[in-house]
Parts: sequence; C-alpha cells; structure tokens
Amino acid sequence: MKLVALLTGLLTGTAAFAQYQPLGAISFWTEGYVVTLENDTIRGQVRVGTLVNDSPMGIVVRTDDNKKINVKGNQVKLLAQKIPEYAYATGSIPRSRKMVVFERVANPRRNNKEMLIERLTVPGGRMVLYFDASGWKSSKGFSFGDFTIETLPKDLSYIVLKSDGSTTVVKRGNFDEAHETLFGDCAEFVRRYPAATRRDWSRFGDMVDAYNQSCFVAIN
Repeated sequence: MKLVALLTGLLTGTAAFAQYQPLGAISFWTEGYVVTLENDTIRGQVRVGTLVNDSPMGIVVRTDDNKKINVKGNQVKLLAQKIPEYAYATGSIPRSRKMVVFERVANPRRNNKEMLIERLTVPGGRMVLYFDASGWKSSKGFSFGDFTIETLPKDLSYIVLKSDGSTTVVKRGNFDEAHETLFGDCAEFVRRYPAATRRDWSRFGDMVDAYNQSCFVAIN
C-alpha cells in the first residue's frame, strides 16, 4: 500500500485508537503458545491464572495430549493467546487483530525491570506501543474483556519502545514534551504526514502508524 493511501485512510478513519485498545490476559482456555527464555515454544490451550502488577505470572498450557504445563511469567519471553470469535461481536476489536500478545519488556515504571506487558502495535516499525497498566486511570485490575470501545484515549497510558532500545512512558499529560523525542527523528514522517507537528493526543495512534510506515526500520 502506498503511503499516501495509508495516510488518507488514517485521516478519514472513524475508529482512532481502536487498534490500540488493551484487552488484557485471557483467563480461560484459548488457543495460543508461550516462548520461554530458552526459546522453547509450547503450544496448546493457554490460560493465565494469576497476574502480578498486571503482568501474567501464572500461565498454564494444555497440550494436545492433554498434559498441563505450568509456566511462571518470569520464565517467559512471549505469550500469545487467540482472541475468541464471540469477542468481535462488540465491534471494539478489529478483525485484523487475532491474538492478545504479551512480551518481556523493560518497564520504566519499575526501575526498568523486565516484565510481560501487553503489546498493542503489530510487528514491524521503529516504534512499539505497550499498555502501561500502572498508568491506567482506573483503580481496578484488568483482564480480558474489561475494555470496550468507549474507553477514552485520555485515560490510557503507554510504554513506548523505540528502535534504539529505549523505553519511556507516554500519556496525555506528558505528550507535549515527549512529542519531539518520539517523532522528531524521522524527517520523512514530518514531511509527509499533515498532522506531524500537532500535539494532538487523540491522534496519537494514527501518528504512530504513519511514523512506522514512513521510517520503516523494524524492531522485530
């Protein structure tokens, strides 16, 4: 797809931020897999039993031979769970999003301790967004299904991973000061995206998409 066509779609889209709605870990059986720190992949039916600081910690995989394998979150590099078919009926989850994915990332809110955090952007690009659960303006914990399309972008907070390996917390309150650091290193994005210099938090998701398409240096 040409960049111009992509940007036109972004500007006219009516579901801004929908692609970045956090869903939370799935606590019932669903297809998926985990990748351990040793790069072993375990596939089967996967459920998350316990969360610590909103990060999956107790994970159970039921393999095809009905064997249950318990895996601790601190032994996991990646967790992926298939979104159940009925969940799309709400209209808040785009059909293109097939899985809930957690990756091990340095969390700047916890002295850069590595934790499993929900990834919100698709693979590829110089900027990856993760859901900053600790910065969410709700006091309750969350799990799959807690979030709907009515969730306001102003209520959400993100951990941003850039291609240089740095992570930072970005939210409505610090978007102005973070804007240049996030987007200023891509002249093509600034040149071709009409709203590149605007500090408009409601368009943050669109800007990340356009940035990743304009200056494509994939993190993974």
